[in-house]
Amino acid sequence: MDIMVDGPRITQIAGMLHEREIPYSIAIGDVGSVLSREQGIKYSKNNRKPNYCEMDWDNYHRLHVIYAFMENLSHEYPYLCSVAVIGKSAEGRDIKILKVSNGNEYNVGVWLDAAIHPREWISTAVVTYIADRLVRTFHEQPDCVTNKDWYILPVLNPDGYEYTHTHDRMWRKNRARYGECVGVDLNRNFSYGWGEKGEEGSSEDPGNIFYRGPKPFSEPETAALRRLITKSSTPFKVFLSFHSYGEVVIFPWGYTDEPCPDYVELLEGGTSIAKAIYETSGRTYKVGSTKDLMYFACGNSIDWSYAVAGIPYSYMVELRGKKHRFLLPQNEIESTAKEVMNGVFRLLDFVDGKSKSCQSCDCSK
Repeated sequence: MDIMVDGPRITQIAGMLHEREIPYSIAIGDVGSVLSREQGIKYSKNNRKPNYCEMDWDNYHRLHVIYAFMENLSHEYPYLCSVAVIGKSAEGRDIKILKVSNGNEYNVGVWLDAAIHPREWISTAVVTYIADRLVRTFHEQPDCVTNKDWYILPVLNPDGYEYTHTHDRMWRKNRARYGECVGVDLNRNFSYGWGEKGEEGSSEDPGNIFYRGPKPFSEPETAALRRLITKSSTPFKVFLSFHSYGEVVIFPWGYTDEPCPDYVELLEGGTSIAKAIYETSGRTYKVGSTKDLMYFACGNSIDWSYAVAGIPYSYMVELRGKKHRFLLPQNEIESTAKEVMNGVFRLLDFVDGKSKSCQSCDCSK
């Protein structure tokens, strides 16, 4: 468990933990200084304002930069890319998705999303990096990459993402208002397992950071995701939702500790991601079900994508880093993105390999 403590109360909290013989360590001694340094880097680069920059992977970027990057890719590569607005956020912002496809009618779909929890900036950076490299090297990639329709959503929670840049760097929820409280944890707002385990897997309290909303898909952001996937003519084969932090690859279930029907196959697929990451950077990502490696998470996106949308390879990838938590330094963006991109491509090779082996046998998958 991570605890953030106001500076004047550090001694008091440390004393309480010591009295109860609860071991602890200080992860970040002064979060404020880290935030100041993060903002300072933005200001110092060519003396520009922090909300002005071209797209790169040396910095974290604002929403308008992300959206401009997507539009620019579609203009540079119109035969591969298109950008669409799939819905509006609680505060009326566009939710934009990038589709990358060679137009083959037999392609299956791959879904990538990020920033469902907006403070997890590295997730958006990784997904945009994958999008950039995928498009610019598309004709150099193997069939397992090019025979897919890619649906890439870098910022699922645009209101929250902007709020982390302007008001509260640690904001987790969206910005919908419920009475005196603001925000729903969008990764507790999906229908499958919604509200299970009571307050352990989500919360009915609007003031709680795990507030699940008044009903499944009550939020425009999750409703937009559901609408696109369920109404798409493309059959989705892979669903990847990127988060931070933890360095784990997890799969259903999150609402129960029972194994899902395809536990072994999902474990193998997740292991292929982890192996590629290790071969790239030497970092070890653990693989297992959500409950095994994390905690109960009821109403999350991958339980829904697997059980309801029928997407067989559904994973949540918790990115770096254990040391810096949500404040991963900019100088680790590109290395994180490279290792994860290799992991994603390795998963697609695994998926196509399983499909070919199934076609040559008598199984019904």
